Amino acid sequence: MTAARPARLRTSAGFLARAWRYELRQLVRTRLYVFLAVLLPLILASMAFYMFRGSGKQDPPMAVALSAALMGMWSSTLLGSGNAITRLRLMQLLEPLVASPRSTFLVTLPFALATSSLGIYGLLITLLWSALLFDMPLHLEHPVLFLAAVPVTVVALGMLGLLMASAFILYPTAQSLANFFEFPVWMLSGMLVPVSSLPDPVQNVSYLLAPTWGVKALTGAAVGGGDPLTAIGMCLLLTCFYLAVTLLLQRRFEWLARSSGTLALQ
Repeated sequence: MTAARPARLRTSAGFLARAWRYELRQLVRTRLYVFLAVLLPLILASMAFYMFRGSGKQDPPMAVALSAALMGMWSSTLLGSGNAITRLRLMQLLEPLVASPRSTFLVTLPFALATSSLGIYGLLITLLWSALLFDMPLHLEHPVLFLAAVPVTVVALGMLGLLMASAFILYPTAQSLANFFEFPVWMLSGMLVPVSSLPDPVQNVSYLLAPTWGVKALTGAAVGGGDPLTAIGMCLLLTCFYLAVTLLLQRRFEWLARSSGTLALQ
């Protein structure tokens, strides 16, 4: 059994890599996801720069650009994670996948990671757009920490989106609620407004969101201030917590969907 475990891990890792690559190819051919991950951050960044110039605030331009890119990344992740399960249900693939020996979590994880990974391209384009059109200096205070914070934030967004999308297995119409979580996460995680400006009870909720620490890590590494290394650690810790909760929820939702016969309903 000891020798079989590494083989299973290698098989699962290979499956995740192939599924992630396949889903990413699908996403880049879908105009909606390209708009959310690439064009939406450019629109948000442009609006933010014009608003800040008119208001006289002295927020670092890099922080404004990063916030806009992360907002687009979260929008594409949330929609993609839920829509992946909906597409599997519409193609009548959800039932055989759930019934297969492979864990449903391994089937749905690549969808969430692919949608959030597409946001990396949006992040790079947003920084380049801001530098060309709004004279934003492309200077990073801690380049190594910034490069470490990017994949950590991508995985954190993907896991949070997958955690919320787990309910889609049980409730076929739950995707209609996905848009409800878009603006609250923008607000609570510091993408839209600083967390420090929120009421104290709301700040406690913000610190339970991994994207909050992802924003702190990226902003701290880019413009300085704060402790980006601690933020990266907290982001990883909460991501692992989301992983454990998602595994438990998906197993429970699978059992409930099978019991109620709602797995294949559209």
